[in-house]
Amino acid sequence: MNKKIWYLILISIALIFATNIFLNKKDTSSYKKIIIGDKVIKVESAESVMEKQKGLSGRNFMRTNNGMLFVFSQLGLYSFWMKDMKFPIDIIGIDENLRIINIKKNITPDTFPKKFIPQLPARYVLEVNGGWSDKNEIKEGINIKVKP
Repeated sequence: MNKKIWYLILISIALIFATNIFLNKKDTSSYKKIIIGDKVIKVESAESVMEKQKGLSGRNFMRTNNGMLFVFSQLGLYSFWMKDMKFPIDIIGIDENLRIINIKKNITPDTFPKKFIPQLPARYVLEVNGGWSDKNEIKEGINIKVKP
């Protein structure tokens, strides 16, 4: 084969490789780490209205020590439900001082359309796998830290 064909093959392979990387690249800019005691959770941040509406709906599972952090602009009694959920979760309410104020445990998909509303106003809401807060002895009153 002549050099032109080899260059064409190499360029084609490089373009296919670059396209595959680009299409499969996950935007990690919205991920943060939350530290609760000695536990670290990698969380996806839900800040826009669309992200908050979708939440974890439609996903088949969530990895251990992962979660979704809902960020609100002000304190409020924000309600959550299990619409289109496929696995149980714990819903953890957090105030503006990053203190856990409420934990709803092991909420299952079959509870839909019931809404879960914290007893105290929250600024953040953390969703983790069902049973995670009991397994890790997470309780109300504990402070969390958020790392970008």
